[in-house]
Amino acid sequence: MNYKRFIKRSITLTIGVKNIKILEDCIHRIFNTTSFRENIEFEKRSIIFYSKFLGADSLCFDVGANFGNRISTFLLLKAKVVAIEPQKCCYKYLEKKFGNQIVLITKALGEKPGKTSMYISDKSVVSSLSEEWIKTVKKDRFKDIKWGKKVDVELTTLDELIITYGTPSFIKIDVEGYELEVLKGLNKPVDLISFEYTTPEMTDKAIECIKILEKIDGSIECNYSAGETMLLEFNEWKNVDQFIQIMLTDKFLSSRAGDIYIRRIKN
Repeated sequence: MNYKRFIKRSITLTIGVKNIKILEDCIHRIFNTTSFRENIEFEKRSIIFYSKFLGADSLCFDVGANFGNRISTFLLLKAKVVAIEPQKCCYKYLEKKFGNQIVLITKALGEKPGKTSMYISDKSVVSSLSEEWIKTVKKDRFKDIKWGKKVDVELTTLDELIITYGTPSFIKIDVEGYELEVLKGLNKPVDLISFEYTTPEMTDKAIECIKILEKIDGSIECNYSAGETMLLEFNEWKNVDQFIQIMLTDKFLSSRAGDIYIRRIKN
């Protein structure tokens, strides 16, 4: 018998799924486990990384906030955060952890307002609105993951959020293959946008994302950060044509996942 799994399941049944993540945070802090130390190191790297782009009172949209590992960093940098998270177990956790420190939108984002289906995974970080992405990643990288539940979620758009909260300094998008649909709901230039990429399976979708942003504002430049390194690949940002060529190289394709950064060139 796996006693650790049995104990965790028993505790979950007793206190509820929505509280288990908070309990785990407390245990990590009390006993200084490796997981907690790793989280602290990641947070340090994140603060150094995002401090290059964000200052006090910068407005950030965190699209696909999940359990808020970026929100903590943004708040430490004194940014204002609008977090978008439609997955119930995640947004309940965010409510408890951050309270009124953030604006929490319990919807998904897409091309237009409405409703769609979200496929809930047994691993919350890979729950997705994209059937295409799920079918693709199930072939190899996530072959042991199951998406066993489907729920209806409400959709709003980046344009609608901008009307309500103002134009952000930064939009972070991490929505497991639904990035293109999110960006289709944007028609206004934003200084800095990051979106998650998945290579080699969804390279074409990442290129489409860049082209959509180029249509909104032709004066943009590109960079990327592989995995969770919190390091930009290039000291000098690349124009769109240069970057798309880089995306077709073995080095980029073999990076598997990370975040592409698009920023406006300011005169």
